[in-house]
Amino acid sequence: MIKEIDSRDLEQALDLVNNVFREFVAVDYSEQGKNTFENYLKNKYEEVAADLISGHKKMWAYFQNDDILGVIATRDISHISLMFVDKQHHRKGIAKQMFHFMVDELKNNGDITQITVNSSPYAEEVYEHLGFVRTGERQEKDGIIFTPMMNVLS
Repeated sequence: MIKEIDSRDLEQALDLVNNVFREFVAVDYSEQGKNTFENYLKNKYEEVAADLISGHKKMWAYFQNDDILGVIATRDISHISLMFVDKQHHRKGIAKQMFHFMVDELKNNGDITQITVNSSPYAEEVYEHLGFVRTGERQEKDGIIFTPMMNVLS
């Protein structure tokens, strides 16, 4: 089941994100990039919670019973800021289900025509399977390596 995350689920969701990041994404990052990402999750917990309440960010999770197996989040309505799936559940369609659920939710709440993401090197192929195309060259900011991508929604 996919549902929007509330403050009760936020800590579990961010723990999953951090664990998956460390194992799969951080291998491509410098120490600065690892620290930038991990500090965002640790030190911004209250800010993320406030952003969820204000609507600046939206976050959904894929639940199995009470366990979160995947997380997807947006900022500024149509930009994916996080998408992570527990390693035990990779390649089972969870990212795809979360993405389509998120798009449906966003379409129901407004008029969006595209979704953007700054993809890590690890996730580029996943985003391509979801219909994203590169819109620029690979970049680095504060040690975070990413490729800007976009999906024009039909």
